[in-house]
Amino acid sequence: MMLTTEELGEVPNVEAAEMDDILASDGFGKFAILSVSEDVYLQAGNDWQPDEACRAFLLAHDSDPWVLEFREDDRQYQATGRVTLDLVRQAFRFYLSGGSEWRGGFTWSELNL
Repeated sequence: MMLTTEELGEVPNVEAAEMDDILASDGFGKFAILSVSEDVYLQAGNDWQPDEACRAFLLAHDSDPWVLEFREDDRQYQATGRVTLDLVRQAFRFYLSGGSEWRGGFTWSELNL
């Protein structure tokens, strides 16, 4: 699989430990995409805004809020609510391993694109 981030660009054939190190650092930027192909992927984007809701999320979770989405079968889905970076990292690890555990940890809604 390919890991793509805002600051590091593409990391082909990413290994689990390498991916986790990248996502644990502050230097990868505001998004990460773990892709099987151009049309099949899991992605996360930082959703920090200068408002009270984001400040409250940060205080409660010690993490900026993140949006988590996946795409497959020509459909795109988004996890309900905002998630922490730790939950993003966990989902990416499960996705990279080929397991389906990443789906069960979230409630998903289909996006109309």
